[in-house]
Amino acid sequence: MSTDLDQGEGGLRELHSEADLEGWFASGAKPRERWGIGLEYERLGVFVETGQAIPYSGERSVSALLEELVREEGWLAVREGAHPIALTRAGSAITLEPGGQTELSSRIHTDLAAMRDELCAFVRNLNQHSASRGIAWIGLGLQPFTLREAIPWVPKARYGIMSAHLGRTGRLAHDMMKRTAGIQVNFDYASEADAAAKFRALMAHSAVITALFANSPLSGGEPTGFMSTRAAIWMETDPARCGLLELAFADRPFFQAYLDYALDVPCMFVVRDGRWRDVGGKTFRRFLREGHEGLAARQSDWELHLTTLFPDVRMKRFLEARFADSGDASLAMAQVALIKGIVYDEVATAAAWDLVRDLTWQERLALHRDAARHGLEARAGRRPLHALAADLVQVARAGLERQAAGGGANETGFLAPLDVILGDGESPARRLLRLWEQDMGRDPRRLVAHLSSVNIDCYTC
Repeated sequence: MSTDLDQGEGGLRELHSEADLEGWFASGAKPRERWGIGLEYERLGVFVETGQAIPYSGERSVSALLEELVREEGWLAVREGAHPIALTRAGSAITLEPGGQTELSSRIHTDLAAMRDELCAFVRNLNQHSASRGIAWIGLGLQPFTLREAIPWVPKARYGIMSAHLGRTGRLAHDMMKRTAGIQVNFDYASEADAAAKFRALMAHSAVITALFANSPLSGGEPTGFMSTRAAIWMETDPARCGLLELAFADRPFFQAYLDYALDVPCMFVVRDGRWRDVGGKTFRRFLREGHEGLAARQSDWELHLTTLFPDVRMKRFLEARFADSGDASLAMAQVALIKGIVYDEVATAAAWDLVRDLTWQERLALHRDAARHGLEARAGRRPLHALAADLVQVARAGLERQAAGGGANETGFLAPLDVILGDGESPARRLLRLWEQDMGRDPRRLVAHLSSVNIDCYTC
């Protein structure tokens, strides 16, 4: 989620009608030579001996770790009052989700080797500064032992307002906020047509990628019946702002379609003079036209509103793929490579869409549900999802090869974890369940040790 840093003077521009947002998404288009890729990667803090979630405050806590990183590693703290809520350094940021999950927002990279190095340094740094406190950080999509009532909220005003709004829209919204961890990949587009093609291809394959990286089968130490419990939780968070968007497959101008969608989602809050203000759940379209209690809408309000929309693929002035569970570092990099292979090669983008273009909207919705529960054992129409996933990985591999032939580095090696998953048919969740019941003997300490490693070289168990 956004760190909500200063928006700059441009954010003060008032908005009074939809016309004031004309060209907003078009202004994000970049020529290919300026394309980059970013990673937002979350890990869950737990106590080594029990696997229980760590609190925000106290001697053994998230805030204590952040303060140590400020003192010893040169990070700069972003605070609300006395509380550290984010850190920044040299183009990177560490932010906190509502239950204390840490998120690395990487620098923008043009090659995956540099991103891997930044990611590994982040994980190692967290481990190094946490070990003396008996804390570990695990790559998993859901807190495996601690339920939401036992996890305190991070003291951030944004989350107080958000929890009230989402608490009214979905029975599992607070589980999403406090217990889940995911991976998000950010990338650029050259034009409206290019953005539309990338958005459509990834929205069409969100369930496939969810299944490939499914990694949240435990809750309260017991199997949930889902391979990605995180994905299932998102389905019961807020139907107005989450999940699949049918507009991805509609025959209409894409930027206008997404603009209309965003305008018609209820607005949660705005910031004035450093204070968070609830705007009563008006749609942003209504807020534009009417204002709220003497407040006129501003550009910064629009930018903030876009961060409160959570579809599987999201538009800002770049695109975000946000549909997979967190995992170890090798899985994170495999996901970045998969998406880069698909979206930064036009042939691959078209080929990915061709794999699923014949599915109906109802079949897409069914696949979205089934992938969360069954993972790679689900079906996409008449096709086994495992087979479709294998085809998608080959499309991405070919895309990366063409990018390398055009003068880039050969980055196909980052897909190696997916070859392991597809070779034995076990998603990370299925493998974790097997290990939990057998090798780990249902011992939380063994699970934490297994999931807290960097594990960048190969996806192994």
